[in-house]
Amino acid sequence: MAIADEQTEPKKPDPYAALRHRNFRKFFLAALASNSGSWLQAIAIPYIMYEMTGSGAWVGISVFSLLLPMAIMGPWAGPLADRLPRRTIVMVAQTIQAFIAFSYAIFWWAGIREPLAYIGLSIVFGIVNGFGMPAWQAYVSDLVPRDALQNAITLNSLQFNAARAIGPSIGGVVLALFGPAWCFAGNAVSFFAVVLTLLSLPPTPPGAIAESGEKPLTQFRLGMAYARDDPAILTGYFAAALVAVCGGTLVQVHLVLFAEDVFAVSEGYYGILVSAFGLGAIMMAPWLMRRAPMYPPSRVLVAGLLFYGVGELILTSTSIYVIGLVGTLIAGCSHITMATTTNSALQLHVTEAMRGRVMAMYLMVLTVGMPMGAIIQGPLSDAFGVRVVVSFMGAMLIAGAFWLATTGRAAHFDRDLPLAVD
Repeated sequence: MAIADEQTEPKKPDPYAALRHRNFRKFFLAALASNSGSWLQAIAIPYIMYEMTGSGAWVGISVFSLLLPMAIMGPWAGPLADRLPRRTIVMVAQTIQAFIAFSYAIFWWAGIREPLAYIGLSIVFGIVNGFGMPAWQAYVSDLVPRDALQNAITLNSLQFNAARAIGPSIGGVVLALFGPAWCFAGNAVSFFAVVLTLLSLPPTPPGAIAESGEKPLTQFRLGMAYARDDPAILTGYFAAALVAVCGGTLVQVHLVLFAEDVFAVSEGYYGILVSAFGLGAIMMAPWLMRRAPMYPPSRVLVAGLLFYGVGELILTSTSIYVIGLVGTLIAGCSHITMATTTNSALQLHVTEAMRGRVMAMYLMVLTVGMPMGAIIQGPLSDAFGVRVVVSFMGAMLIAGAFWLATTGRAAHFDRDLPLAVD
C-alpha cells in the first residue's frame, strides 16, 4: 500500500526548471534589466503630466495614448509573430524604443512643457511596443522545451513584476534627485541589455505560418475564430479584461493621485508605493512556482481576482501611508497570480501555429482595457476623488471572482489545460 501511495503521489514541480536552460537564463536577466528601466519611464510620465497640468484626466490621457496604440497593432503584430523570426522582431522593437526613450529625455532637457508633445511620443512608443510584445510573449516558447514552458511563463511574469519593484524604487530616487529626464535616459540605456543579449542567442527560425500566402488580417481573423470556439481562452480573456480595467489602472493612474492627494508624500515615497506592487509579486512568486501547479487553475484564478479587489479596498480605506502600502502589496500579489495563471493557461493550450495570434489578442484585451479604464477613471477621480473610484474598481474585481466561480466559467481552465498537440 505504501508503494502504491508513493507511486501516485504527485511530483512536485521544479521551480527553477526554465532557468536551467542557458538561453532562457540569459534572456531572463536581460529582460529584468530592461523592464526595470521601463518602470523608470513609467513613473516619470504620470509624474510630469500631473506636474504640468495638475489633472488626473491628463494622467489618464497619457496612459491611453501609450496603451491604445499597442492594442491597434495586434491584428498585424500577432500574425507577424507566427510568421517572422521572433528574435528579430523583438530586437527591432527594443532598438526603436530606446531611441524614443532618449527623445523623452531630450524634450525635457530642452524645456518643452507641452503635454501634447509627450502624448505624441507615447503614441509612437505604444505602436512600436505593440509591434514587439506578441513576439516577446511567444518567444519564451522558443527558449525552453515544452515540459519547462509553464515554469518559463511563470518566471517571465516574475521578472516583469520584479522589475515593477526594482524600477520604481530606483526611479523614485532618480526622479527626486536628478529629475524625470534621467528616468527616460535610464530606460533608453536599459533597452540595449535585451538587444545585446539577443545578439548572443541563436537565431530563431521563421514562424509556423511563414509560407502562408494569406494576408495578416486574414490570418488574424482565423486566430479570432480559433479563440472564439475555445471556452478556456475566452475565460482567460474575460479575466484579463477585468484586471486591465479594474486593476491595471492602479499603478498607471491612481497611485500618483494617492501619493499627491491622499497620502501627501514626496516623489521618493511615490516610487516606494509603486514598488510595493512589484514587491508583492516577488513575495508571491515562490508559491506560484512551487505550489500553484498543484492546485486547479480555476481556484487560483478566482482567488487572484478576489484578493486583488481586497487589496484595492484596503488601499482606499485609509489615509495612512503604511496601510496603503499593505493594500498595494496585496494587489501586487494578486496581479502576478492572475497574470501567470491566465498566461500559462493560454500558452499551454494553444497550438504553436496559433500562439502569436492568441497572445496578441490577449495583449489587446489588456492594452484596450487599461487605456479605456484610464481615460474614464482619470476624470472620475477628479470629480469624485480617487478613493471612491478605486473602491468601485475593487468591488468589481470581487464581483467578477464570484461570477466566475458560481457560473462554472472558471472551471474551463481545469478542463482545457492539457497541452495542445501541434
